[in-house]
Amino acid sequence: MSELKKYKLGELGTFFGGVTSIKKEDYGHGTPFLPYKNVYKNSKVNINELELMNVRPLDLDRRSAKYGDIFFTASSETPDEVAMSSVLLDEVENLTFNGFCKRFRLNDFNTLLPEYARYLFRDISFRNEVYQKATGDIRFNISQESLADIEIEIPDIVNQKEIAGILLSIDDKIEINLEMNESLETMARAIFKEWFIDFNFPEFNGNLVNGLPEGWNKIKIKDICQVNTGTLNSKDKFDKIHYIEISEVEKGIINNIKTYNRGEEPSRARRKLKHGDCVLSTVRPNRGSYFISLFPPENLIASTGFAVFSPTKVPFSFIYLFLTNPEQLEFYGKMADGAAYPAINPSVIMEMDFLLPPANVLELFHNIAGNSLIKCYNNLEENKILAQTRDTLLPKLMSSKIRIEQ
Repeated sequence: MSELKKYKLGELGTFFGGVTSIKKEDYGHGTPFLPYKNVYKNSKVNINELELMNVRPLDLDRRSAKYGDIFFTASSETPDEVAMSSVLLDEVENLTFNGFCKRFRLNDFNTLLPEYARYLFRDISFRNEVYQKATGDIRFNISQESLADIEIEIPDIVNQKEIAGILLSIDDKIEINLEMNESLETMARAIFKEWFIDFNFPEFNGNLVNGLPEGWNKIKIKDICQVNTGTLNSKDKFDKIHYIEISEVEKGIINNIKTYNRGEEPSRARRKLKHGDCVLSTVRPNRGSYFISLFPPENLIASTGFAVFSPTKVPFSFIYLFLTNPEQLEFYGKMADGAAYPAINPSVIMEMDFLLPPANVLELFHNIAGNSLIKCYNNLEENKILAQTRDTLLPKLMSSKIRIEQ
């Protein structure tokens, strides 16, 4: 492998700030827009999660993005999360970006490849440099000047391509699993709608009793599940807690679980989870912060911002797909109270009317949908192992501790 060469970041490109002149009425229409969260959570810009923004012609001219641009978050609540990076590896016309991010545009691709930069700037050695330069008290920031002054070591272009290819193969497998999960859950939701909303379920003969298929009953949510508003037990003996915050959950996927020593966990860590729990955010409930708890460790804890619904008389697949279907999420949003942080009381959900199918229909449904959800869980577990493998290889490849045979 070639010798690593040192450069200051500012020698390889230039920084520029994002769009700040945005009004409430500018959201939801206009040209493609890269939000802060997209940069924060993705090493590669996810073009499926771009927003639309009505920006000024001047911003379109000066703050546009093109293939190979690298974006850094400019601030965060903790110093170790400042300057998270994301690389644009697609062509998106008229794309602009959030003002809380910095665009780094390479002078050329002859010294640093964008595909390699995707991993370089997420590597622990670079993250440590950022951590040392972050400033602040309540919220932490890093200036363009500080970023430009960070020194990096990189191999020649040939080796950059080799390293990026190895790491990309792992990320490609992770992406395939996520796409498979999306298909599995879409299928499960389609079957749920066909059977339990359209009443087109197997062996239904069309006979209705009081407007319902024979054997069905109109009950309330509270009749078939419990809501967990309990707290951690001080007598619990485990040493560590794995904590899930609302901001880390998106449409059934937990992006990050933080670990704390017992007694040092946030005060919001109070909802203890068990297998089959349906976990739904009560704050801005229509934003899609929900997930199904499958095979959790004993010490998996959710924030008090979640309501935990534990099924008692129905399979977990049925209550999960019911509570998180689009019509229900829209209802929660309408019922939420509060200005800055609209929230819904779990008791409102528990009092909702509910159509309960007979046990044999539920069992047949769970054999299909439950297996699909468990396959999704297994794919996510595999993704954790793949991500750990990638993150273990990353610093070793970057520092030449693992050499690539030419």
